[in-house]
Amino acid sequence: MKHALALAAILAVFVFVARRDVLPGPYYYDEADYMFAASLGARANWTDRPSQSLADFVRVGLAEGRNPAKRAQLSNTARAGSDVNFYRHWHGPLYFYWLSFIARLRLDERATRGLSYVFPILTTLVLYFGSLWIFAETAAAILSAALFLWSYATVFTDEIAPHQLFVLCSMAALILLMKWRATGNARCWYGSVIAAACAFCTLEVAFVLVVVLILCAGRIPSIGKSIWTFLLTVAALWPAALAKLTFVKAYLFMAYLAVFRASAWGRTGLLETWRLRFAQSPVEWLLLSFAGMLYFRSLDSPTRKQLFPVVLYGGLMILALLRVNSETPRYMLPFLAAFQFAAGCTFAFAIRNWKPMPSSVAVTAILLAVLGETLFNVLAHPVLPSPRLADVLTTIRAANLDAKQLLAPRNDVPTIHYYFPRIATRGYLEAAERDAILTQTDCDAVLDTGYPVALWRRSRDSPHYLSRR
Repeated sequence: MKHALALAAILAVFVFVARRDVLPGPYYYDEADYMFAASLGARANWTDRPSQSLADFVRVGLAEGRNPAKRAQLSNTARAGSDVNFYRHWHGPLYFYWLSFIARLRLDERATRGLSYVFPILTTLVLYFGSLWIFAETAAAILSAALFLWSYATVFTDEIAPHQLFVLCSMAALILLMKWRATGNARCWYGSVIAAACAFCTLEVAFVLVVVLILCAGRIPSIGKSIWTFLLTVAALWPAALAKLTFVKAYLFMAYLAVFRASAWGRTGLLETWRLRFAQSPVEWLLLSFAGMLYFRSLDSPTRKQLFPVVLYGGLMILALLRVNSETPRYMLPFLAAFQFAAGCTFAFAIRNWKPMPSSVAVTAILLAVLGETLFNVLAHPVLPSPRLADVLTTIRAANLDAKQLLAPRNDVPTIHYYFPRIATRGYLEAAERDAILTQTDCDAVLDTGYPVALWRRSRDSPHYLSRR
């Protein structure tokens, strides 16, 4: 009963804090592409069809991918062919089965985004009962679950993206790995392998999880059976990954972004990215740093050894994501969840021998510190929909551009393509690029940057573009 009450309280606080954070506006860049990939259906995502072959992908990438002037054309070609890998941004399909399912419910944008919280709630259950399963410590279960669920990064990640599902799969794999190391139960090991395969079918950074399993497994029951368990799970969830080697595209694309794109995830540099991350939630980072100190200085050797896979995973994941220079919270989730779990367990063991009253006060203080910071962020920095994006859709709808050619700002293209798939939309980055395109190509209309939105249409009696707004 006490565990049910504790979980109910943790979830109720989360719902109260997160209820105001779900965006009601149109799907923006990544979200629009992901929703379009889901609209192609579960079968298309399962088979990766239609999609470019690996050989063509490599050939085109080597020939044109390094030329900034041709990147937009590559994007236009991929969108024209409804390449399902392109619309998934080369991620695995597991999350898109979920999106394909909820798309049938015909929910609005806010409700669809709100359902994304299903995954952090499931992760909370995994962390809570996983802590109890391994350590039999109620304080560890409460702290690890609340540190994750009430975190700034978790609350502010409600967008359409596979990162929350990846966290669920990776934390399940790590907890099963910890239990395998503690008990030698073969079912825990194979369960960890299956969860790692699910993570592999979600995000390409799952290779970090596979490395941790290899390094921390010890004497596994059977190497051959472990490999077959992983491959059969992948074959069931994503057969094209093996039959077409589709997963290779994701790693080649990651390498391309890391080597040839200086600001693929944003214009901030490494130091500025981490400064912003610390500035967003300084109290949480101080708590995690203090827990790290306790982990190395105060925990007994057996407990430190039990938590080592999670700590190692978090550290390696930071290195893997070091080039992802963006303060967007979802990019922190893959490593932050591991540190939150380890911190919760570390704090619980640090106060285990305290008297009931001081230990209860310590747990309450930690929880209030995290909750207070997140509440402050929610109230001080409310997430508001972009009025411009809604105006873009309204303007295009009123212009009746069905089956027409539209030139639009590049960041608007995914949204326009999702809501108006019959419009042939081409993107431009700056005014100079727009003017250069117009000298070479006839378009039926041109969408300007800025807000309020301005749309120019070619006049019937004149070659010039006349503003509608």
